[in-house]
Amino acid sequence: MKTLGIIGGKGKTGRQFARIFRKLGFKIIVSDLETKLTNRDLIEKSDIVLFSVPLHLSEKIIRQEIGGCRKDQVVLDVSSLKEKQVKAMSRGKAEVLGMHPLFGPSHKNFKGLSIVLCPGKCKILNEFKKMFESLGMKVSVMKPSEHDKLMAVVQVIPHLKTILAGELLREFGMSPKVPYEMSTPIYKLELDIIGRIFSQEGELYNSIITGNPYSKKLIKSLSKILKKYEDGDLKVLNKRFDKVKEFLGDFPKEAFSDSERIINEMQKWK
Repeated sequence: MKTLGIIGGKGKTGRQFARIFRKLGFKIIVSDLETKLTNRDLIEKSDIVLFSVPLHLSEKIIRQEIGGCRKDQVVLDVSSLKEKQVKAMSRGKAEVLGMHPLFGPSHKNFKGLSIVLCPGKCKILNEFKKMFESLGMKVSVMKPSEHDKLMAVVQVIPHLKTILAGELLREFGMSPKVPYEMSTPIYKLELDIIGRIFSQEGELYNSIITGNPYSKKLIKSLSKILKKYEDGDLKVLNKRFDKVKEFLGDFPKEAFSDSERIINEMQKWK
């Protein structure tokens, strides 16, 4: 039985991956801030080392520990960004595979959930792909740079939009409970998402936004767009709207149909 050591194994994501790899037949050991087992001891005892640490500290911790990894080992990480993390892991001697689970740490049934694999110097990619597929996961493989660019759309845009909405409610002095009672179902869902994000810690979301190498470009574009709204020229804004509609192609019609079904289901909950 192979031993998988999880650095940061006492956190929610670390505990989740302990469950996942136990299901896959691995012996699990963990190190964390309050464990007797140190990171270096864990690396010595492990066949596979998994970094499950806060995103904003991930590159630093990987760089601190990667020198202790051996050529016969595999190193993994589960952070939300991959370029810097895979590069840091590749400084060592071990095989390298970056992973990004696109699901929260509370899931116990993994069927249909998505995970992205971003190989560095790696001969065991197919082995891990098959392992996760055996649990029913949808596995995507891409380069770290492709992953981070995609995450700018999948994570940065929606998280930034939601945090900005919360900031604007605060600036406007408007409790979301007031509009909630008279809102349409789809806007209630928007308010629920704001509440969902702000029910958690800001460190993760802010790290995802500020740490993504493509965020600055998005934020610069956002500033230019907001300036157009500040100017208030409806002709200009309508032209921009139509250009976006044209760019999106068939997606708006499909999304309208999907969202109508969601709204109809929400109305049944009353």
